Amino acid sequence: MLETQVPIVSVVHGWAAGLGFHIALASDFCLAADDTKFWEPFMARGLSPDSGAAWLLPRLIGMVRTRRLLMLGEELSGAQAAAWEIIHEAHAPTDLAAAADEFTNRIATGPTVALGLTKWLLQSGNGLDLDRHLHNEAMALELATRSDDFKAGLAAFREKREAEFQGR
Repeated sequence: MLETQVPIVSVVHGWAAGLGFHIALASDFCLAADDTKFWEPFMARGLSPDSGAAWLLPRLIGMVRTRRLLMLGEELSGAQAAAWEIIHEAHAPTDLAAAADEFTNRIATGPTVALGLTKWLLQSGNGLDLDRHLHNEAMALELATRSDDFKAGLAAFREKREAEFQGR
C-alpha cells in the first residue's frame, strides 16, 4: 500500500481493530465516522503488535500517543483519531458516504501522474538527506512535465479556469 503510486482512500465505520486499523493507517487518506472505534488489541491478547503498527504509528502521532495505543490498548473514536491526525476527516455516520464520494471524486479527477509522483516523493523522502531528496524532486518534476495533465493544468492557468485532467 505504501509503495503503489495510486492514492489509497479508506473509509471506516464501526470497528477497526488490529489489521483493519493498520490498513486505515497505511492508506494515503482515511475518512471515518466520528463514532468509529480504532483499537490495537494486542496487549489484551498477550501479543506484541504486527503489520508494521510499531513502525508506522510513531511516525504519524509520536511515541507518547503510540505507547497509549499499543501498550495500554486504549480505544480511539473517529473524532479523536482525526484530532490526533491519525485519519484525515471524521464525519457524522449519516454524512460519511457523501463525504467519501466527494473526497474520492476529488482524487479521481486529479492529475494522476502528479499524484503518484508526489506519493513516491513523500514515501521515499524518509531517511534521505536533502540533496538526494531534491534530486528525486527534480526527476519527478521532469516526469510530471511530460504528462498530458501538466499540459491541461498549464492551459487552464493561462486561461484562468479550472483544469480538467484526463489522468495521463
